[in-house]
Amino acid sequence: MDTPAKSQFSQDEIIREGDCNRIAEAVVFTDQAYIKRKTQAHVQTGLNRLCVELQAFQVDSDSVQAAVYGRGEIISVQYKEIPVKDAPQKNVKEVEDEIKVMKRQRRTLEQENEVLNKQQRFLDSVINFGEKEIPKKIKTVFPKTDDLKTMLLFLEENYKNLADENERLFRRIEETDDELTVLKMRLKQIRQPEQKFRKVIEVLFLSQEAHEINLIVSYVVQNAFWKPVYKADAPLDLSRLNLTMFARIRQTTGENWENITLAVSNAIPLKGAALPDLHTWRVGMPNPVMPMAATMMVGAVPPMRKKKRGKAHLAEETALMAASLEEPEAHFTQAEEKKLPLAFEYQLPQQTDIKSGGDETLLPLYSKEVTREFYIYTAPAIDPLCYLVCRAEPDSTLLSGRLNIYFGGRFVGSAALTEKQAGEDLLINLGAERGVKVRRSKITDKVNETFFGIVDRMSTARTLVYRITVENLKDEAVRVRLTDRIPVSATDRISIKGVETDPEPTEKDYLKREGVMLWDFEMSAKNTKIIEIRFDMKHPNNIHNILKD
Repeated sequence: MDTPAKSQFSQDEIIREGDCNRIAEAVVFTDQAYIKRKTQAHVQTGLNRLCVELQAFQVDSDSVQAAVYGRGEIISVQYKEIPVKDAPQKNVKEVEDEIKVMKRQRRTLEQENEVLNKQQRFLDSVINFGEKEIPKKIKTVFPKTDDLKTMLLFLEENYKNLADENERLFRRIEETDDELTVLKMRLKQIRQPEQKFRKVIEVLFLSQEAHEINLIVSYVVQNAFWKPVYKADAPLDLSRLNLTMFARIRQTTGENWENITLAVSNAIPLKGAALPDLHTWRVGMPNPVMPMAATMMVGAVPPMRKKKRGKAHLAEETALMAASLEEPEAHFTQAEEKKLPLAFEYQLPQQTDIKSGGDETLLPLYSKEVTREFYIYTAPAIDPLCYLVCRAEPDSTLLSGRLNIYFGGRFVGSAALTEKQAGEDLLINLGAERGVKVRRSKITDKVNETFFGIVDRMSTARTLVYRITVENLKDEAVRVRLTDRIPVSATDRISIKGVETDPEPTEKDYLKREGVMLWDFEMSAKNTKIIEIRFDMKHPNNIHNILKD
């Protein structure tokens, strides 16, 4: 509806951001946040125009809502950008000063980094000196063993210190760049003539009388997200598994969240999405294979730079350390779980502060003992290691995220927790198991004259045998789940026949994957198990390296 003329309003007021107009609640999704602001106003009898000021960089105008607690009726609610008469020069000067300070800090960090690089080059030169040819007239006596040990310890200690300091500086530079980006966005917003707007939620309220009202406005902002991080803690006897879920939260919305009620949600906000519409599946001849040179030219992807560890990682590891004190151990606070029709939501019990553009915030959501089953998993065809795996009862609240693993309260490493897919078990990788060894080797690769009694001069017939050796070095029995595979022909020019396994697998075509087999067995302490796979294969003579072991 059209906004009434100004003369129609009994009151036209802008409620500026401050103590009486503040963010009270935030629900963080995986890529945005739902914000509630609370404020108060005195309204006159008749039509009142109340504009609640926002500071967010990006507001979803379709998400704006308002609730008025007072005697009267709401006429309309909408998001607006109101032109301002004068540029806020005071705010511009403040932001410019902050940017100058941040730039000076960054230059200082770069200078410190250059000093570190020089120290690194010096240590490298010490090592490289020993590799150069030295003239006989300046050669000296070879250093004694004790001197060599001292030098090696010196190099090791200094390299470690330089690496730690370089990591710290890199994190500081990354954080400074993030803060500079936020400040520059704010400066651009308040300085440019075309952006001289005050962002508000306009509420037209028809009041029955002059009185005080409470006003709550809500809206969705971009540049906010949360990710799950888990702590899996198992005692040394593997009698249980405690799983703690944390929320790692970061926001660069342009608004500081101070003393708010915070919740996180795994809901997937829809953005113009339509229901999937399935069409006819038509099958045709495949396109010809591109030459290797052309393949390298099209779609070449540069290597990704490994992400450095930020402050949140350090805070997380500190938060996850279990204190060994005489007093009873304190446990993580529990968030209140709310099961919604489409998702779950966790509301934190304490009031929270999260600054826009600040460090990531790590907060605990819940801790519980999961129904579990431990076993050793290995796939020696692609990985020579064995892994301790916990098969847990499926849980709709578990999302994909980083998993920090503890045994007996000690941190042993990190893995990835993958969200359960339909038809699959929820598996938690607890790390490599050094007490169980596996080796896969090809023990036979024999060329035959015939292939099942048939002579084909254009083809090569082979008999192949693979042997898998599993050895339990532990003092207790273990359960092992081992997967392996036989080749599957994708063309009639290659034939695979005569497949034999000793012993027979527990399950063939495991997880409905053709040629994949699963052996599930118990191994007593200090025991060894042998599995052999035999098959015959025929392929054209001109094809080489058909089996990539």
